[in-house]
Order: sequence, then structure tokens, then C-alpha cells
Amino acid sequence: MCDTLCAFPPYAEQGTVLFAKNSDRSPNEPHLVVRIPEKKHTAGSPLKLTYITIPQVEHTYAAILCKPSWIWGAEMGVNSASVAIGNEAVFTKVKRGPQALTGMDLVRLALERCDTAKKAVELITSLLEKYGQGGNCGFDHEFYYDNGFLVVDPKEGYVIETAGKRWVVVKVSEKHAISNRLSIRKEHILRGGVEEGFDFAGRLTNPVYTFFSGSKERRQCSYLSIRENMNALIMMEALRKHHPKNDSSVFKRGSVRSVCMHAGGLIGDHTTGSLVAVLRENKPSTLWVTGSSTPCISCFKPVFVEIDSGSPVFNDESEAKNYWLKREAIHRSVLAGIVNPVLHL
Repeated sequence: MCDTLCAFPPYAEQGTVLFAKNSDRSPNEPHLVVRIPEKKHTAGSPLKLTYITIPQVEHTYAAILCKPSWIWGAEMGVNSASVAIGNEAVFTKVKRGPQALTGMDLVRLALERCDTAKKAVELITSLLEKYGQGGNCGFDHEFYYDNGFLVVDPKEGYVIETAGKRWVVVKVSEKHAISNRLSIRKEHILRGGVEEGFDFAGRLTNPVYTFFSGSKERRQCSYLSIRENMNALIMMEALRKHHPKNDSSVFKRGSVRSVCMHAGGLIGDHTTGSLVAVLRENKPSTLWVTGSSTPCISCFKPVFVEIDSGSPVFNDESEAKNYWLKREAIHRSVLAGIVNPVLHL
């Protein structure tokens, strides 16, 4: 479960585009923030992803990735060309297929290989058609889903929604939010595997899983958080929001309806990491990451893709994992009643 949102002027400050995402996954799954450098490769050499191997390309861009500890790909990230991408689990009527690309693999591949949002859309959809998507994406329990993506650069943005090898695309402007549900109906401008005018969400949504994901409330909350002249600080607050009915009890029971998701009871997912990006054209973009779970009690730290500024971004995944685990002790202390979050914020 996740939520992703973006804002263009006039909803973002002039000269900037804002991108933000929470990664909502198993509360026990370490969320790593890692830097991958720009590299030259032997074109066509084997590249091992989470489950399958595909040919490598000659050149890959530098990027900061926010990723589960055991997955090759990433939940979200930003590259040196200021392309930002986040993915969402979406629940469809398509039957589960064999191991293939994961949505997180597609996020990382697009960040490594593309210098515009448009090129990222073209890459994601072409790889999806060629290799398909599939494979367990759960950490401590099996979890299978299709994927949606928000793809943004300093000039434009797109939403991709998928069901198996079928996909549709809409262009976004001003402000947008996606969550764990198909949202594109007949308005798609690009498509694969379906005809023009096909009601993608209406025909392919799995209504039961989608309803119980709480995504309707979370998407509404994210969208309504976007107002004119937003900056990174306001976007951080959007990622910290709880559903009004759960705000006073988030550390006592889970809340799947909250953008800042808390696990507990029957609620198995938790916000394990958060990212806000301020994208600029022809200037370095600023990323703000928690490197820790539970953004309502976490600090966002500024980092840059091509500047090694230390924690919470690491070149080594084992160091990133240890960093996350140490900070997770604070959250667990709150749950145990050792730390009062109200007194310490």
C-alpha cells in the first residue's frame, strides 16, 4: 500500500515541481535509501533483476533509490536528470502470472535509463509488453499485484496503470495523486492491449481488494492536501496525515485509511519510508528523505543525487539497512510505551 502525489505550478512554487511518496509495506521490512552512480556497461550483458535477467544497456544515470532491502528495484526514486518515479500496487481481475518484472524493477530501470518522464513511460510500457509483470512482492507473506506509476520531471508528468501486460497512460498537469486503485477510465491518451475508449478501471478493477485497501480515502486526502504555492515542507505534512477517525489512536491500532499508515491488528502494512522531491530544470533537484519509518515522528533530511552528503543515503546497502533498523527502535519504543511521541515532537 502506498500513496504518491505531485504538484506543478501554480500548486508548486514557481520554477519547481513537487513529487512525494510514502512506501507502505511490511513493518518488519527494512527500507533502504541508496545512491547508485552513473555507469558505463557492456551493452547486452546480463542484468539480474529481482526474478528475471534482461540485457543491460550501455549507459545508466545516477539515482537515489528508496527500496525494500530484498528487492532489486525501488518503490520510488529520483535520478540525475530530475526524473522522479513512484509505483503503487493496484488490484485487478487479471490472473496471476509467472515470475517476471516487478513494478519496483520497472521503477529502477526507468530511473537508470531515462532522462525525461516521456522516455520513462515509453520504457516502462515497452518492457511490460515484452516481459510482463509477476512474482511475490511481499516480505514476510506472499503478496501479488499489478502496478500503477506516477512519472514526473520538471516539465511534465504521466500516470501509467497496468493489468498484466495491458496498460494505459494519462498526462497530468497542475496536481495529481494516485493510490492503490485503478483510476483511469476511458480518458487514456496512450494504451497497450486495449482499444481506444476502453474503460480500464471500470472493467479491470478487483473491487474487493481495492475496497479494503483504504485507497479511496487516502487518495482523497492526498489530493486535497495539494494547494497553491506548495513547498517541500507542506508536502511533508501531506505524507504525515492520518485519517480523522484514527488520528488519536494510530499508535494503538492500525489505520489503512491513513496516508501515514500504521500497522496493527488486521492492518499488516506500515509506512516504512518517505520521500519528497523538489525538481528543478537545469538546476540540482533537492530530495528530502526520512530513511526511517513512520513519517509522523520522523525528520526529513535534505540530500542530492550527485553529492555524497552521508546518511541517510548510503552507497552500501548493508549500511543503509543498519541505519533504518537503528531508527526503527524509536518507533518500536513508542509502541511499547517507552517513548511518548507527543512529548518528544
